[in-house]
Amino acid sequence: VFQKEVNAVITMETSAARNAGLPIISKGDIPYIYTSFYEGKSCNPNLFVNAWVPEQQVPPIVDNFIKSQGAKKFFLIGSDYAFGRGMLEFAKGYIEKSGASIVGEEYLPMEGSDWTAIISSLKSSGADAVITSTAGGAPNVTLTKQLRGAGVAIPYGNLAVDEGTARSMGADAAGIFISASYVTSIDSAANKSFLAAMQKKFGAELRTPNDLSVPEYEGIYLYKAAVEKAGSTDTAAVLAALAEVSFVGPRGTVSMSRQHHAPLTMYLGQVKPDGSVTVVDTFEGVDPGEQCPNL
Repeated sequence: VFQKEVNAVITMETSAARNAGLPIISKGDIPYIYTSFYEGKSCNPNLFVNAWVPEQQVPPIVDNFIKSQGAKKFFLIGSDYAFGRGMLEFAKGYIEKSGASIVGEEYLPMEGSDWTAIISSLKSSGADAVITSTAGGAPNVTLTKQLRGAGVAIPYGNLAVDEGTARSMGADAAGIFISASYVTSIDSAANKSFLAAMQKKFGAELRTPNDLSVPEYEGIYLYKAAVEKAGSTDTAAVLAALAEVSFVGPRGTVSMSRQHHAPLTMYLGQVKPDGSVTVVDTFEGVDPGEQCPNL
């Protein structure tokens, strides 16, 4: 930021990295576009977010489990870090507000891989649905494999699995419910054009675009639109413009107009054995709720 005198930071990173970076962003006084889904309520005059927060992502899964699958008792499992705890804290409140109950809530350190004791507690809890919020990569894979190996067959919602991760998990991911602002099956001209261009550029090297990579891609164009509207890279002018501009991309029209966050169309999906996602329901223009009312 200081040595290269950058004009902006656009990043898809962890909550820990975001929180560590914000003081530097403030000192350098540059726009910071954060493109990773996260636990919400991160507020800074220089920070704009174009990815989902719990208010947008959790309700589709919980509502489906309660209304369509008759779930009344939820068990929550998470990795012990800001995202894991933040997501499940919101989920817990939403579940209880919806008339269901929490019969267990357990966490494992981010580097943990043995979920045996937690799965034992889940099986003895009487839960009829499980929702997890584990760190990406190994924790998601090990927990899902161990849940399947233990014969857990109740509805399973994962708040941290995107389509790309699901494909990498193989058949173990089959049946998982996810809630996302992007899936490759979005039936729009913009998404089809994006996928065709990706295929042409990367060919056999192409990895599945997902709910992390697509917002990062769109974040660059949102910054471009703000610079063009401002007529310069001046921070004050760009920050003012970022709250007003929009970009039509693979997810549709995205603008960070709601307290520096973005209303988004959300998709409730269920993972198929080949890792692809079947869209169960679509929710247009879901508001991110009260994230930063003082901005």
